[in-house]
Amino acid sequence: MTATAPAGTRPQIPRQWLSPRTAVRSFPLLRAAAPALLGYCAVRVVGVLMLLGVGSSRHRPVLHRLGTLWDAGWYVRIVEHGYGSTNGLVGSHGIAYSTRAFLPLFPWLAEAVRAVLPVSPGTALVLVASLSGIGAAWGAYAVAARCHGHRAGVVAAVLWGVLPLAVLENTAYSEALFSCLAVWTLYAVLDRRWLTAGLLCLLAGLSRPSAMALTAAVAAAAAVELYRCLRGRGSVHWWRPLTAGVLAPLGWVGYILYVGRVEHSWGAYFRIQRAWGSSFDGGAATVKWFEQVFLSHRAASGIPLAYAVMALTVFAYLLLFAIALLQRQPLVLLVFSAGLLAIDLGNGSPYPPLARFLMPAIPLLFPLAASLSRLRSRGTLLVVLAAAALVSGLYGAFVVFYGGAPS
Repeated sequence: MTATAPAGTRPQIPRQWLSPRTAVRSFPLLRAAAPALLGYCAVRVVGVLMLLGVGSSRHRPVLHRLGTLWDAGWYVRIVEHGYGSTNGLVGSHGIAYSTRAFLPLFPWLAEAVRAVLPVSPGTALVLVASLSGIGAAWGAYAVAARCHGHRAGVVAAVLWGVLPLAVLENTAYSEALFSCLAVWTLYAVLDRRWLTAGLLCLLAGLSRPSAMALTAAVAAAAAVELYRCLRGRGSVHWWRPLTAGVLAPLGWVGYILYVGRVEHSWGAYFRIQRAWGSSFDGGAATVKWFEQVFLSHRAASGIPLAYAVMALTVFAYLLLFAIALLQRQPLVLLVFSAGLLAIDLGNGSPYPPLARFLMPAIPLLFPLAASLSRLRSRGTLLVVLAAAALVSGLYGAFVVFYGGAPS
């Protein structure tokens, strides 16, 4: 069992090594995170090369496909035309699909990229996602290194790049952006930088509704710290954790209120989400889905690859969460992971659970990263990670060119 550092201790690596502002001033201070970032970029290059190879054989331009595929088309529509536009299609319950189902930070950043670079909306979105993926890898290293040491931090960053749906880290989807903001929010909480944590959580709430889980994590940690302050044992002023708890939900709550105002109905956001069949049913749809997959499909022609990967991913995350509990991860990490699992497993969509909803659960990679980091042979570790990169790249190419929408 790997011991984790108490939330109140100082990081095992110099904090300034992880500061983007300090890194700009002096490049050598990036040395701590450099192996993690290089490893992450290496495995993502493998995945992108596989996409290019398959795309070339099928005469399909990869960059255009990554920038317009599935939900990416909705983000492109927001960048081009703003909110309020629709494609005229009607989804579940006879409700029209609407761009207001998608939160604004991701397309806003793409618009900023287009103000600087002469690129298409889809390409701008891919650039934002790819840079966010690197930022999330850095954050994965920072938090894992604090909890388990430098080597485990490097492995955690690489594992983030070889997830089954790691291709979405280079696709015009908002998962990478939310993951980046979420993991740095968690780091800020562990480092007792409450105002930074609150602001980052606010921004995360403007990128994905999964920020509800992050808000719960920040609020739980802030409540514990506020209690410590009131008992005279806190290390910061009481108003800092309180402010973080207040700031944390303002992003997604503010957007829901905005949609309610422009749609003239305070429940409009949830009604719009129902067009995609998105709701919370406490897990009933998930249980039904597993019954259909393992009974109906198995009895007929076998379980489809995408369904098998989805099911195995969910089981793996549940197992990793149990290990994280046994290892007593810091409260903020456990609450965040539990919240993401609850949101995903309780999703009432026609095809729950969605493995991509669990991509931001980076802390659940830490037990595996810690175990791999203890391998005596560096060559064995490299072989394991290289094999994972190949499998992830192959599955990513399958999803982009042969599979349905990533789930």
